[in-house]
Amino acid sequence: MPFSKAGQLARVVRTARTDDPIGLVAENLRESPHGVLPVLDRDASDDEAQRKARVIGLITQNELSFVTKKLLETPVANGHWPPATPEIVPETGSDISAQKTPELRENEAATGANSTFSLPEIVAATESPSARDAALTPERAPEKPLFSDPLLSVAARDVMRSDVPFIPAVFSLHNALLTLERYGYTALPVIDEAGQYLGLISRADVISALGKSVRPPLVGGMATPVGVYLTDGRLSGGAKGFALVLSGVLTAFLLIVSQILLAFGVWLINPEWGILAFSGRAGLIGAENGSLANSLVSLAHGLLFLTLLRFSPIAGYHAAEHQTVHALERGLPLEVQYVDKMPRAHPRCGTNLVALGGLLTIGFQHLRSFDQLSVLLVFVFAFFFWRALGTFLQETFTTRPATRKQLENGIAAARELMEKYQAQPFAESARPLRLLNGGMLPVIAGMTLALFVLLAAWDFAARALLGANVL
Repeated sequence: MPFSKAGQLARVVRTARTDDPIGLVAENLRESPHGVLPVLDRDASDDEAQRKARVIGLITQNELSFVTKKLLETPVANGHWPPATPEIVPETGSDISAQKTPELRENEAATGANSTFSLPEIVAATESPSARDAALTPERAPEKPLFSDPLLSVAARDVMRSDVPFIPAVFSLHNALLTLERYGYTALPVIDEAGQYLGLISRADVISALGKSVRPPLVGGMATPVGVYLTDGRLSGGAKGFALVLSGVLTAFLLIVSQILLAFGVWLINPEWGILAFSGRAGLIGAENGSLANSLVSLAHGLLFLTLLRFSPIAGYHAAEHQTVHALERGLPLEVQYVDKMPRAHPRCGTNLVALGGLLTIGFQHLRSFDQLSVLLVFVFAFFFWRALGTFLQETFTTRPATRKQLENGIAAARELMEKYQAQPFAESARPLRLLNGGMLPVIAGMTLALFVLLAAWDFAARALLGANVL
């Protein structure tokens, strides 16, 4: 069933601690997708730690801006703040609401919000700099005279509001939306039955779930000979396990066929070289030019393999997989007319890693010495050109324009993944390392098994045709 409770949509975002400086608070608030920063009662270094913490405050951009504005309006002289007038800063411990503008009061009256926090004691009005210094608490008393910049002495505890509205995890999506509207926030913390923090939920989260359009934050996939496989690392849609194994088998078959074609072509040029090619020693032609010959043979083998791959069914499904993932990531409707306009190359494709490995291999093969400068130049060259080479290989060899049937297959895989994603207990955060296991293991297993069988058959045929004495 689709998402129906607020707890299912709780999203782990950046949080603050009470002693975080205001600059760090502002930076984390800037990175927050909702413009709301929860203040927790403990250091939450990972998702699990955050889910065991409790919310003790909330910071929004409006409140942070209001306090910062008041601090900047306070004049500074000789490293100390002079006595502030009541028009600028309220009395010590007084409610900051007395200094709010009419516009801010009207907005809070309309939304039901009410700020009850106070400005820091170090900014409160006192009659002299010495009295103001004495007002500092021991934990916050600076070792040196007061900073000339008042912002450096302000922490999250000074600007957060402690009367934090929250949404119980068991609330329906309708009630969650009503609560967000009542308090006038774009997002609010979600609390479980034990009062522990689960994450934030926003108005957009609720409406997206009501429209059955919540999408996984990160999606990967594999192309198989019979269809597209998509996954977020846990859930999957499209082609099943056997198709992934078949993808590995076909890849191994194309590698062996390209090797046979290469050996046959070399044999037509020079029978002696052909024997070496059939025996897997095509690059061993002289001691001086062996490295160059190895590189040329490897390049020819790679080009033959990529050419065969280009005309296999995998190439079309590979394009459909990339285009579907692009559409998901860009928030486009899963319809053929939109997916068909997406690029065939994707930056997270494994082809890019193959390009990186190829550049490093070729570079190190031709190094005359492994001194630090030469090794550094190889890495620098690979760093600047591996993505460009990977994109070229994707557009030229590993994908080809997908047919309408292949695009529809990719779209069906994406819709199946989305349905499973919305039926899970929680909308979990993106974890890129999970994608390394998503479909890769069955492909590797199929490829390894096929290579073992095909290479054994290759060795038997070569010995039968060429004789064991040349092998």
